[in-house]
Amino acid sequence: MVNRRNFLRNMGAGSLALAPFMQHLRAEAAGDPAGLPKRFVFVVRGNGLRPYGIVPEGLEEFGADRLKLDKLVDRPLANLKLNESMKSLEPFKDQLSIIQGLSSKICKGPHGGHFGVLGAYTSGDHAPPRKETLDATLAKKFPGIFPHLAFHIGTKKDELFRYLDISAQGKNTRTPAYASAMLAYKEIFGTVMTGDGAKIEAEAHRNLMDFLVDDVKSAKKSLNSNEKEKLDHYLHGFEALRDRQVKLNTMGDSLAKMAPVLDDKFTSEIETHRLEAHFDLAASSLITGLTNVVTIRADQLEVRYQGFDHARMKEISVHEIGHTADVEGSEDRFDSNWKEGRAMRAKIRTFQMELIAGLAGKLKAVPEGDGTMLDNTVIVFLSDAGSQHHTGYENMPMMVLGNMNGAFKTGRYLHYPNYNQAGHRVLANFLMSLQHGAGMPVDDYGDRDLGLSEAVNQRGPLAEFMA
Repeated sequence: MVNRRNFLRNMGAGSLALAPFMQHLRAEAAGDPAGLPKRFVFVVRGNGLRPYGIVPEGLEEFGADRLKLDKLVDRPLANLKLNESMKSLEPFKDQLSIIQGLSSKICKGPHGGHFGVLGAYTSGDHAPPRKETLDATLAKKFPGIFPHLAFHIGTKKDELFRYLDISAQGKNTRTPAYASAMLAYKEIFGTVMTGDGAKIEAEAHRNLMDFLVDDVKSAKKSLNSNEKEKLDHYLHGFEALRDRQVKLNTMGDSLAKMAPVLDDKFTSEIETHRLEAHFDLAASSLITGLTNVVTIRADQLEVRYQGFDHARMKEISVHEIGHTADVEGSEDRFDSNWKEGRAMRAKIRTFQMELIAGLAGKLKAVPEGDGTMLDNTVIVFLSDAGSQHHTGYENMPMMVLGNMNGAFKTGRYLHYPNYNQAGHRVLANFLMSLQHGAGMPVDDYGDRDLGLSEAVNQRGPLAEFMA
């Protein structure tokens, strides 16, 4: 009989389709049945996430803008019908959490909280990041061949990448994100591309990496010790890129099985088509184990939803949609009525929820341990602008899908008391909850909201969310 420890130790790259299963066996062989990979996906939209747009049917009172709430609302979702825009998530209701009432007034930007949304620190418009955000922290804790993958919806067909304004790798270091779905495909799954042109391009890329590494090593010989230390950072970067390419080359057959289908949406002029491609890339990258952390900028103020069957949305941007009315009797800067404003927001919200449902469905279809990959994944969906355009950040509505292998109590609607009421909690408490679920327990994170009384606990995770 083959010794299982030796069998697992000697496994090569093998079939990446079996990677989650093999990782589970390795965990068992090491006497660590809980040692399954943890994955995190952050989907951030602009322009606010309206409270009424995520409340289940029967709980409409909790979707009011000026809701006065002095105690926690905790309702099971099992017997409730999800909001119309969230109906694609019905199959995942037992792993779904809808959370409202958390504040983050340290996010002061008029058009978004920027790095403060995932970093819980003050970040104004156009300001560089002060420190790394939580997605980057988690990526360092759970690295893959690509430690952290990020995608941006992009506003132009030929836009290649964008530095995110919501994610940072450290002080003054924004996270680079793919805006071009085609470029992302080439760099992530390029080893599976076929044809002479693809082979020539891959060989040229490998030769370039070898040349850069050798060139930097050669340059070091003529430098003093301080200069050599600085150059070592560049050398490490080039070596990492080369080594990553080598690993990808050895995984070619396995990646080919799991790579997304390369179709017209990867090069489409329509933003929403490219965003669909980004979600496909995210799913495949997670399933193959290329990464464990993904950040997706699902839209931004300058985006126009040209692919939607709505005449007005082909003409105006997300920013302009933010200034359309969606409450009867409210002022509208554009020639529309409040019903049309609500309809436009609902189309965007529904589309984004469907993309998340598609990603969750793909993860749920892959066995892992005693369950599926979705059981060890958490997907967070929120807006960098809180509850509405030009928000006050007194409510940061969000949807969380996944219980992280039982770390979180899900299948619930949670609504915390109003700002400065007893029992009120802040966005940082939620971010600390994610860290506790990731096995990184911290009880202090980000900037404190000095406008809150001492009666409001800004330390530690959300007790009601933790299992």
